[in-house]
Order: sequence, then C-alpha cells, then structure tokens
Amino acid sequence: QVPFPFADPACFRPPAAMSGAPLPNELKKQIQRVVVKHTDCSVETTQEVLDTVTGMVDKCAAVDGVKIEQACKMIKEALDKQYGTAWHCIIGKGYSFDITSQNGTLMYCFYLGEYAVLVFKC
Repeated sequence: QVPFPFADPACFRPPAAMSGAPLPNELKKQIQRVVVKHTDCSVETTQEVLDTVTGMVDKCAAVDGVKIEQACKMIKEALDKQYGTAWHCIIGKGYSFDITSQNGTLMYCFYLGEYAVLVFKC
C-alpha cells in the first residue's frame, strides 16, 4: 500500500520566510521594487507617477502597516497638482477593476510585494 503523501510531518512545516525568520536580502530587494503590470502612459509620465506613488506610500508606511487612505489622498492631491484635476487612486490587496480613463493616464502596479496601486484620470 502507498502511504498518503501528506502523512510526512515535514509537509506541514511552514517555510522559513513564514516562520518568523528574517527574509533573505534578495527577496527584500524584489519586494521593494515597483512592478508595473499595465500602463498606457508615456515612459516619462510613468516614471514621474511611479516616483509619486512610491514616495507617498513610503511616507505613509508605519510599523503596523501602510496607512492606505492617507497614501491614496496624498497621491491624488500630488497628481491633481502636477497634471490637473480628476485623478483617482486605489490601493489595496486582491481587487479587480473595470474602468474608463483618459488615454495615456492609466497605470496599474504592485509595490511592497502585496499592495496593488491603480491610478487614472477620467
């Protein structure tokens, strides 16, 4: 008889990253990078918006996590000031979207590993 494959207690051991052990430096570097999933902005606009997003999210980061509402408000205000009004910002985990935006103003990215950031102008 073949034993059940999950009968080995080693299968239930959490990985080192989940067990409270410090994260490897390479993984920390990857998490701190911004990953752009979709954009229709120009290259220079994308970089300027990314700089705004990362700066504001970092500014709103606290020991207990990122203050998402404050970060969204600050990003929206900065983009309104820089590119004109009607910008929107959504930050969260595990959401989907279907929006209509002006051409050249949509950007969807991930930052700090788990936060999805959507900015657009309509």
